[in-house]
Amino acid sequence: MIINNRNYLIKSLSVCSIASFLLWIIYQLLMRIKLGLPIECFFMAQVCVVLLIAPYLAAYAVHTGFSGTRFNAYTLPSTARLLTLSPISSEQWLLRQLVMSQVLVLGWAFLSTFVALFATNLPLTTALQMVLILGIYSLSAGAVGMWGAHIFRDALFGAEFATLLWCVLMSGAFLLNPLERYVNNLQPFISPILHLNPLIAVCGIFEGMDIFRKPVLYELTPVTSYDYRYPNPWYLTGVWHLVIGGFSFLGAWRMCKHRGPTA
Repeated sequence: MIINNRNYLIKSLSVCSIASFLLWIIYQLLMRIKLGLPIECFFMAQVCVVLLIAPYLAAYAVHTGFSGTRFNAYTLPSTARLLTLSPISSEQWLLRQLVMSQVLVLGWAFLSTFVALFATNLPLTTALQMVLILGIYSLSAGAVGMWGAHIFRDALFGAEFATLLWCVLMSGAFLLNPLERYVNNLQPFISPILHLNPLIAVCGIFEGMDIFRKPVLYELTPVTSYDYRYPNPWYLTGVWHLVIGGFSFLGAWRMCKHRGPTA
């Protein structure tokens, strides 16, 4: 028990240290390109950190939940074989792994948000809204990471799969540039891109924030040439990410049920 507690403490310190270091780097980058006010850049950096770390923790939890280093149902222990035979058991096990793997991320998000709350004149409601959206992103990104771990049968590749997905969603506005050559009217594409971009939730929480009208982005994307509105209410972006996470969890569960969990 002492060894387990010591390992968990080391893991907690490692996750918090890496997350804080990434937060500082991304925050400095966002401030350098003047994408918003300091507190706005801080929360956008928080979103990026959660989307980077959460998938790997979930994928790693599933990957190490069974003995061995390869996907082979015949080499799994008896408890693992029972999960492959019981859909309900496998679903409960996956859900438990998803939630437990995100405890450290959620704890870090909570602490870093309330450090910002006490260090600035940030309203309490805004801090609570950020904790809520970060929690949604953590679970959604974790579910995508778990699905990727089942697809590629590797925790690292599963996390990279999730990271690639979030990069595509966040850069959707820039992907309109090559599309503009073939489509005369981009208006139908703008609303889905804004609803699926995880950073847009920060724009909704901070009323009046418009990242596309910042000098660094104004001429890099054709969004400002069209009539666009941010998702209203602000948490609608989180709802779409819950849908993404739900389908990813369902995909991981079905693969776990038919082929056996990752190992």
